Amino acid sequence: MGPCRAREPSHRPLAPRGRYGGSVCLALCAALPGSSWGTDAPSIEGITIATYQTAKHHPVDGIPVRSEGSGALDLLVRVPVDAGFTQIEIRGASTPRLMGVTSALPEVNASVGETLDNHDQGRVVAWQAFFQHELGPGSLALGLIDASGWLDGNEVANDEFTQFLGASFVNNLTIDLPSATLGAVYTSDLGGAWGLTTLVANATGIEPDYEQAFRLGERGNGVFTAIELQWSTPRLAVNLGAWGNTRRHDSDGDGIDDERLKDAPARGLYANLSGRLGHGQWNLRLGQADARVQAATRFLGLAYSLPIGDSLLGMGMARTYASSHLPERHADLIQAEAYLRVPLGAGLTVSPDVQYIRHSGFSPAEDGTWVVGMRAGWSF
Repeated sequence: MGPCRAREPSHRPLAPRGRYGGSVCLALCAALPGSSWGTDAPSIEGITIATYQTAKHHPVDGIPVRSEGSGALDLLVRVPVDAGFTQIEIRGASTPRLMGVTSALPEVNASVGETLDNHDQGRVVAWQAFFQHELGPGSLALGLIDASGWLDGNEVANDEFTQFLGASFVNNLTIDLPSATLGAVYTSDLGGAWGLTTLVANATGIEPDYEQAFRLGERGNGVFTAIELQWSTPRLAVNLGAWGNTRRHDSDGDGIDDERLKDAPARGLYANLSGRLGHGQWNLRLGQADARVQAATRFLGLAYSLPIGDSLLGMGMARTYASSHLPERHADLIQAEAYLRVPLGAGLTVSPDVQYIRHSGFSPAEDGTWVVGMRAGWSF
């Protein structure tokens, strides 16, 4: 299989990616009537990775930052039904090590931390579970969805399992995306090179409290909405999007606490452009958000991937601009990364990885850290 999380920047009316699961998903598939499968059988694909990272980092409160090993799993089950399909994704990741690299510098490994429970423990969860049905010129998906799987996608910097590990190269950090939650997505082919995606979802997801995804309409919860226009040709792909999030942004610990903005929604615009350069591909991400409401107000990221034989070299640099409304001293987050993905056969790969991160968490005290790591993966 290809990268389980990789999303094409096209407007095809299909789910752009999926993610995890084992016996739970198999049992769910077995419970579905065989007649609903049509002529196609269910498909199962997935990827699991193990990473080890060490940082040249000064102590935090006198305690050294420790090297860390971690693991993550992404399993996707798709069951065809009449004029559509049911998709189930199971995801899981290990618990971050106390005073480990991912605790001190959470931006360096996007595969760790997404599925934590309210005790900060790693777990395996049903990340997506939706039914997608053809409707008009496109398709409608309803159920438990991951908004990041439908928006801001490209083929260069999009998947922490097979591409960049750093959070700055998985999604635009100015977009206030909820974790997996109840929602609906409509993807439409507008004809020619044009497509459109519209999404409406609960603003609070299953991380850390699974029940939050089902607490619709409660005070402080809110709604996340987005619309993305796509244009793609063999040489260039452009995604332009606008989003809004009405949850209470002064009560989530993101650093901005202003009583006058108690119920202010976050909102923003973004652009995602990809094209070919030489034998490789480039990607440019731009973002703008309301600086009064959230810490990340502007984003600029540039990434490039180059095939070298059967291997793939990736290089990227990104800057996330901090809001001037932060109450304490702050500085822009800067992140750079390079990796080399080497296939070993039978779905196995290894990827040495090096990152430089400055002002992690917008903290000026984090004056620059090198992180070296290795990722091993198995796709099936």
